[in-house]
Amino acid sequence: MPLFGKKNTRVFFTTDLHGATVVFKKFINAGKFYEAQALILGGDMIGKMIVPIVSQGGGRYSANYLGKLYDINDADELQKLELNFENSGLYPTRLTPEEVQAFKEDRSLVEKRFAVLAKERLARWLDIAEERLRGTGIHCYVQPGNDDPYEIDSVFRASDIIQNVDGRIIQLDDDHEMINVGAANQTPWQCPRDKPEDELYAIIESLVKKLKNPSQAVFNLHVPPFDTNLDIAPELDENLTPKLSLAGGFKMVPVGSKAVRKAIETYQPLLGVHGHIHESRSAQKLGRTMCINPGSEYGEGVLRGVVLEFSKKGLENYTFTQN
Repeated sequence: MPLFGKKNTRVFFTTDLHGATVVFKKFINAGKFYEAQALILGGDMIGKMIVPIVSQGGGRYSANYLGKLYDINDADELQKLELNFENSGLYPTRLTPEEVQAFKEDRSLVEKRFAVLAKERLARWLDIAEERLRGTGIHCYVQPGNDDPYEIDSVFRASDIIQNVDGRIIQLDDDHEMINVGAANQTPWQCPRDKPEDELYAIIESLVKKLKNPSQAVFNLHVPPFDTNLDIAPELDENLTPKLSLAGGFKMVPVGSKAVRKAIETYQPLLGVHGHIHESRSAQKLGRTMCINPGSEYGEGVLRGVVLEFSKKGLENYTFTQN
């Protein structure tokens, strides 16, 4: 059954929150703020790295992040630092010097701890969503992105409020369905849900074939279509360092998915919503299909998104937002 019977359907879409709790809270609050019937998080939920906060004894702790040294001996200041790290998408972790040494000697210990921390934070996010959205009538659709390990899928539970929609079709309203694919084409980082282009296309096409009317559908595909305004990023060398342009600055190249572009050009859905490339906040049409990437500034605690307004005629309008 369709979720909303109103004349128009308003949706708030964002993506690439990468563990930043303050940005996730803004995302959840955006439903009421923009009077949206649905919230959509397009992928990449987990953070990037652990930041060790090392005990020095006597209630004193030290940390080193991006060359900045922290020396703390006050409990309140320590909690404040941990919160600041969390809101930047990091995983602050209190360790003894012995644990730090063990992590240096055995990389698998770091990976195991990271997985535990990522699942714990995601579970807290789901609790926040359940608490703030219950009784509002707002539905929340999220999907893992290519950065998100498959281990986090077990954190999701049956809920009528927040759903993991990856690989599924959702009925947004009477007239619009949405397919959802969080995987991406191959990246230099070999992320957990990177796929060869032919495999990614097959995943997308398998969902499209189940749609009642692809021309009125929304394609929620984490990676943007190749060679558009939505997929421009710095070119990397063999050491994954951005290349410099002769004209100054970084050399920018398209890095999106050819499979996604092929699917959009072939089936011409009403709308494509994407993320993945944080610096490519833009909208562009491919044929009749409007494609949108709201970009991401999660590290600064900023929620970037787009408000989408649907009617029986199609996409009435879209508005980029920043909070």
